[in-house]
Amino acid sequence: MLISELLSRQKNNNKIAIKYRNKEISYCELYRKSETLSFSIINHINIENNNVAIFLPNSIDYVIAYFAITISKNIIVPIGVQSKPTEIINTIDYCEIDLIVTSYAYREIVCKCLENYSFTVAVLFVEDGTIEKFNIDKYQKSKSDSSIDCDDSDKVVIMLHTSGTTSKPKRVMLTHKNLICNIESNIASLNLSAKDITLISMPMYFGYCNTAQLLTHIYLGASIIILDGLFWPKRFFEIIQKEKVTNFTGVPSMLLMLLDYRYANSYDITCLRYICFGGGNMPVDKLKLLIEKFKTVGFVQTYGQTEASPRLTALLPEDSVTKIGSVGKPISNVSIKIYNENDQEVENNIIGEIVAKGPNIMKGYYKRPEITKQVLKSGWLHTGDLGYIDDAGYLYISGRKKNIIISGGINIYPEEIEQILMGHPDIKEVSVTAETHSILGDIPIARVVLKEGHCVNSDELRIFCLNNLSDFKVPKKFEFVDNLDKTYNGKIKKWG
Repeated sequence: MLISELLSRQKNNNKIAIKYRNKEISYCELYRKSETLSFSIINHINIENNNVAIFLPNSIDYVIAYFAITISKNIIVPIGVQSKPTEIINTIDYCEIDLIVTSYAYREIVCKCLENYSFTVAVLFVEDGTIEKFNIDKYQKSKSDSSIDCDDSDKVVIMLHTSGTTSKPKRVMLTHKNLICNIESNIASLNLSAKDITLISMPMYFGYCNTAQLLTHIYLGASIIILDGLFWPKRFFEIIQKEKVTNFTGVPSMLLMLLDYRYANSYDITCLRYICFGGGNMPVDKLKLLIEKFKTVGFVQTYGQTEASPRLTALLPEDSVTKIGSVGKPISNVSIKIYNENDQEVENNIIGEIVAKGPNIMKGYYKRPEITKQVLKSGWLHTGDLGYIDDAGYLYISGRKKNIIISGGINIYPEEIEQILMGHPDIKEVSVTAETHSILGDIPIARVVLKEGHCVNSDELRIFCLNNLSDFKVPKKFEFVDNLDKTYNGKIKKWG
C-alpha cells in the first residue's frame, strides 16, 4: 500500500475527517482538494520523485498539501513555519527543492527568504493552486540523482528533520512501507478503529504526530481534531469533553501541566481511552500521580526515533503500574536488542546501546551515505540510546550516547546552536549542553569563551541566536568562562 492510498480509498466517505478552528472537512472533500492540488504540482514538475516542501502550520491545508504531494508521486519535505530564514534556505538547498507549497499568509516570509537565494524556486499557494516563481532570472539547480529502481512501496515518501548543523541539515528518508508498517503496528497495539477520534497538539511534521496520529487515523477513516494554538490544560479538557476525543498523543511537559490543573475534575473525560506519551523523561512519581488522578484514562508510554517511523515500543495501560519506569515491549514487527561496544548482544539487565530492526526502519539519511552506514549496520538501527531489557522483556532507558537535548519533547542538537554562536565575531569557543528543567525536561544552555579583548553580553547573544535559530533552540542561559575543558585530542568536553 502507498500513503496516497490511505486517502484515496476514503474518497467516497462523507464522514468528517478533520476539524480545525471553526472549519471541518469530510474525507471525500479532503481527497478532492488534495487531488486538485496535485494536478498543479504535476503540471509544474512533470517528473516523479522530486522533493517538494510544505511550509504551513498545523491545519487542514497542511493535510491537503501533504496528500497532494504524495498523490503526485513526489516526496514530502515539511519545514516548520517557525524556522528562521537561514534554516529555511539551507533546507531548500540541501533537499534540492524547487517547489514550496504554502499559503498566501506566508508569501512575504517565503519571498524574503528567497530574495538572496541563488536559484529559481516556485511557490504553490494551497488556497487556489496558483504558482508564483521567485528568482526567475537565476539559475535552475542541477539535481543529484538519488533515485533507485525499486518497488513503489520501497520508495521514499517523506523526509523528516533530525540532527545536523544549520549549514548541514539532516533528513531521515522514510518509505511508504516504513510508515504503513508502523501505522499497522500502532493500530494493533492500541486496538484503534474508525470510531476513534484523536486530538493533535504537537507539530504535524514531527515523526511522532505524523505517523501515530495523522496517518494512523486517516488509514482507519477515523476523525482528527487539530488544536488551535498552544497547548493549555483548560483548552485540552474542553475539547476532550466537547468532541468526545478517544486518544491523545503528547510529551511529558504536557502531562505535567494536566497534573497541575486544579479544575481537571470539572470535566467529563470518560471518552478518553488513551494518553500516549514519549519524547523525553517522565518522572515516575509524577506518572504515578497522573495514573491515580485520571483513573479512566489508559496511559501509554512509548519509545521511538524518527529513524524508526518512529514508534518502537509501548508500555500498555495494563502494565503501567507494575512496570512503571519502563517504555514497554516492542510493538509488532519490531525487534529490540541491547549491544555492547563491540556490537555484540548482551544478557538481560545489562546496560548497552539499544538497537532495533524491522520494516519500519528508515531507508537512510538523505545524501549522507557515510552517516547512514554508521547507524544502520547489518539491518539494525543503532539508536544511540542506552538501556537494558529485563527478564520479562521490558525495555528501560538509561541514558543517551548521542549528544542531544530533549526540551518539551522537541529534539535540539547542540552542534547546530554551537555553529551559529561560533559565527559571532566576539566568540572564540562555545559548548552547548542540557540543564534539567522541572517542566520541559531539559533546556539548552551555552558556555562561552570570548576572544581576547572582546566584550558581549547575554542579551546580545540571545538576539543573535533569535535572528538565526528557531526560538525553541535559543539557549536559556549564557555563561561566560575563561576556558572550556578539552579531551586528550583537543575536543571540548560536554558537561551538564
